[in-house]
Amino acid sequence: MSNILKRTIFQRNFRKFNQRRITQNIQTRIIRCFNDDASSSQLTEGEKYLYGKLHSKFQPTKLQVEDISGACGSMYAIEISSKAFKGLSVIKQHRLVNDLLQDDIKKMHGVRVII
Repeated sequence: MSNILKRTIFQRNFRKFNQRRITQNIQTRIIRCFNDDASSSQLTEGEKYLYGKLHSKFQPTKLQVEDISGACGSMYAIEISSKAFKGLSVIKQHRLVNDLLQDDIKKMHGVRVII
């Protein structure tokens, strides 16, 4: 089998796997969205910390922080929109968030940032 054919089959299977995984995540996860008036009792300690740090720096119009590691605090999903990002490329927006959380990211398994 040629390398091109192998690569095409791999890419197709990888896409199918990701689509299934994303669909399962959407079906099984509850995404908590926090506004300024959101009750802080809903957040884990790690979520509160990251939420506070991001909110104080960027004053976001939308901010979602979710511990996606099963509440052990090793991986977080962050969705953020802010006027501070206006006119910046997505890469620069990610760099701003990563620079702010640089020390925290070192202690994590991973972080997913959606802008």
